[in-house]
Amino acid sequence: MGIVLMIHVLWRWAVVLVMLVALVKFGLGWAQRKQPDLMDRRVTMLLTTVIDIQVLLGLIVLVWELMNGALATPAIEHVITMFIVVVVVHLTSIWRKRENNAVLRNNFLVAVVTLGLIVLGVSVVGGWSLG
Repeated sequence: MGIVLMIHVLWRWAVVLVMLVALVKFGLGWAQRKQPDLMDRRVTMLLTTVIDIQVLLGLIVLVWELMNGALATPAIEHVITMFIVVVVVHLTSIWRKRENNAVLRNNFLVAVVTLGLIVLGVSVVGGWSLG
């Protein structure tokens, strides 16, 4: 199980990297009043995918810990926060086919809220070290 936890710990940096790209892409597009393009859709899909992979890895770790009776209170708070992250990041599917600047605004705001929740959820388990 240690390998899954290690991948989960390291994969967060992929989430952070894609999140920063999304914030820049959506923020600039919104500020410049651009229409969403194929790259915006791909960044949205990539962001959702890396978060979904992270949550899947986290669920595997969670189930393992539940089976071994090793689930601590901070882990429960982390899980709840991360499930909220999944719900928020999937809100982008509501407006993904629209063709106006509001898509970029909405995606930017979702990315900001998601990043805030991720920072909170990871901080609960003391997990912002580089390893």
